[in-house]
Amino acid sequence: MNVAELQDAEDAELIIAVLAGQNRAFDELFNRYQRAMLTVAQQIVRNPADAEDIVQDAFLLAFEALPQLDNLNRFGAWLHSITRNRALRYMKRASRIQLHEDEDDELQIPAEQNSTDPAIILVKESTHEAIRDTIDSLPSDFQEVIKLYYWVDMPQKRIADFLSLPLTTVKWRLHKAKDMLKTLLEKRGYGDILSF
Repeated sequence: MNVAELQDAEDAELIIAVLAGQNRAFDELFNRYQRAMLTVAQQIVRNPADAEDIVQDAFLLAFEALPQLDNLNRFGAWLHSITRNRALRYMKRASRIQLHEDEDDELQIPAEQNSTDPAIILVKESTHEAIRDTIDSLPSDFQEVIKLYYWVDMPQKRIADFLSLPLTTVKWRLHKAKDMLKTLLEKRGYGDILSF
């Protein structure tokens, strides 16, 4: 498979290619799911560096266990499960070793125009922080969907596959999350910044 074919291939086709020894196909799967997995891991461990380690570990486990995957069309949901379980296991182990202080969730917010004006930079930073804090105050099911959709740019169908949910549930959660987010931001005085 060439690069264009890899990018257009369904997950099941890529898995078959990986099992046939084409490691570039697994690279495409990694590129396709890495940001979504980071979102899931960061939501649990709250530390970007630890989340990256968990994602690497989850992909390694997935690569090794790929021949045992029964339903190739459920790869995204399977990968989500592996990532979530690795992150939960990490938190359980870490809580036994020492108490961790929560660190700020460093999500990647889409970049806007660069400006060197300190006032504009401060306004943008406080706005981004308000949005992050407001999203973090949503129930976890809604947080997950809105982060995957807006920050990972994952299509709704892929979110449904990744979270092992019906597409209608993903659409409903996304709609409900937007409504809750608007309401909360309006209460906090940031109602004019969203344009869903």
